[in-house]
Amino acid sequence: MINRAALILRYNQAFVDWINAVDPSTRSHVLSRDEVNDEHTIYLLDGVESEEELQDWLKANHQALFESELQGWYTDPALWPKDRSMELLKRWCSLELHTVVVDTGRSKIRDDET
Repeated sequence: MINRAALILRYNQAFVDWINAVDPSTRSHVLSRDEVNDEHTIYLLDGVESEEELQDWLKANHQALFESELQGWYTDPALWPKDRSMELLKRWCSLELHTVVVDTGRSKIRDDET
């Protein structure tokens, strides 16, 4: 067991509608909610062990979290919604906190981006 919580973010229909509205390639194939939720980024959180602590973490980090998800779809911030508030994040996404995270791997954890 590791000393982190896991945050799973799933897209609600409003996020899917934004993806389809911004992406010209969706004119021929409109993405469904199931398709965009086929894979998830899991965020490991330090010091979050309850829903209340998650709310505190979100107050401090919601914009970076939201922008990370938007960046995953479109790298041009001009395409992103101007409002990147915690309220919009919660309307566009469902957030699932898991406080028990077990590392079953035998190799060392490493950063793939370095």
